Amino acid sequence: MTEFSLAPSMLVLIEIVILLLVAFTALVTVETIRNGEGFYATLIPLSVLLAILLAKPGTVWTDHEGIHQHRWLRSDRIIAWNEIAWMKKGRNTGTTYVKSRNGGRPVSFSALLVGQSRFEREVRKHTRESELGKDR
Repeated sequence: MTEFSLAPSMLVLIEIVILLLVAFTALVTVETIRNGEGFYATLIPLSVLLAILLAKPGTVWTDHEGIHQHRWLRSDRIIAWNEIAWMKKGRNTGTTYVKSRNGGRPVSFSALLVGQSRFEREVRKHTRESELGKDR
């Protein structure tokens, strides 16, 4: 099994930002309760926190079965090696997408994850080049 996750320094940075946002949200909530105001001010840091959590790239790993991607709030996305329809690289993002023949959303390998070229080589190794599509 090969696991591709965020660089340790990037993970620490994101965790610090999340921790600071939680503390800021708590501070804003305490102040709004103390002043007898509504909770609208709390919605702003909460929505930023939610956006960060949803945008954080999920860990991708490969094993003898195929490609797996951990997703927050949803079940893991799994594509078996023999189900891969294509692999493409995003034009502006640098993200590598791997689509299943069975439909659904593709596995997205963010440029923020470590080992993107190794991941692409592993996908090519397990599938025939003709199955991956020409426009990468």
